[in-house]
Amino acid sequence: MDEQFLDDASIHELEDVPKSVDQRLIELNGAYYQVRQAELAGDVHFPPVRNGLDYLVSVTEHLTIGREPSARAMKYAVLHLAAGAEVLLKARLQMVHWSLVFANPGEATREALENGTLNSCSPGETRKRLTNMADIKFSQSEKAALSDLAERRNALQHYGLVGENAKAGKVESTTAQVLNFLISFVNEHILERIKDEEERHHAEIDMERIRGGVRSIQGYVAERMKDLAPVLGPVRARTLQCPQCRQFALTPTMIKGVPEWCQSDVHFSRMYCHLCVEGYGAPGLALGYAVHVLDRATPDASYDGDAPNRCPFCATSSLVRGARTAAAPDTPIDYCFHCADVVDGLNECERCGFIYTTEQGHRCRIGR
Repeated sequence: MDEQFLDDASIHELEDVPKSVDQRLIELNGAYYQVRQAELAGDVHFPPVRNGLDYLVSVTEHLTIGREPSARAMKYAVLHLAAGAEVLLKARLQMVHWSLVFANPGEATREALENGTLNSCSPGETRKRLTNMADIKFSQSEKAALSDLAERRNALQHYGLVGENAKAGKVESTTAQVLNFLISFVNEHILERIKDEEERHHAEIDMERIRGGVRSIQGYVAERMKDLAPVLGPVRARTLQCPQCRQFALTPTMIKGVPEWCQSDVHFSRMYCHLCVEGYGAPGLALGYAVHVLDRATPDASYDGDAPNRCPFCATSSLVRGARTAAAPDTPIDYCFHCADVVDGLNECERCGFIYTTEQGHRCRIGR
């Protein structure tokens, strides 16, 4: 959200920033992000998770340079995405036990791990060990996409990429599938398991940059929305267009398919965008929706604009009239972002604009 739309959830998050973290902001593609540790001068310090996420940041940078990425941008996106996938899967395996990233764990030594001279396990063996040791399941499509990406990386790195495998559509499709998988993988299996508070915060800063980048990658958006169809389909009548990514992926937090970490913080995050992988508080989101999606005037000190109304049920200023759902995008409805639901049967006083239900009634004092 823009700075002016910071809500309770955003403020709640800012209170938890470690003092040692640089809190300066930089502008990228019209949005503001916190400076990443990798962008600061200093030692080339890249622990496994930070290293893997840095590769993913590079992928989004290469694919969002223009509307259609160049051949060179696609080449480095493939190379860096493959490297990021391998590093992040092995980082998760290392969280089970550091010796498991060795090809032969029985010969593992700390010295070889720390100086990088180890003979590590293959990508296929990494997935197998994650399933056996951490109970992380990989679908057949995920296995196929990861294997396909690894083959393209090997070809690019050692021989070159030619023929059918070099076609932009195929490369972009595979890249989108793996990027989609990795973002979910990091959210579900890595972030909450980083024990060091400062390191976890650096990872969250990187993920925010990655999420911001993927919103403009056409292949990723199409792949992710297809993947989300089973989750979003049953709640289309309560699904709105997200003011951040502009996709119909914004739902109530308390539905099946929303991560537990967001549902546990539902007091601050009433709504959740499945594409942005982000929870939002009601007042700030309602205003952001009215301004960015419905293109209404922004309130300021001299003008109230088309600010959200007070909901007669929850009494918060989170009601947006004229919202549209995925089920009926051409039909305006009343939606409360705090109640996280469509609100029917509302009346508006023609004199003062007060919103009320027939049961509540209203006695206007203007003109009396």
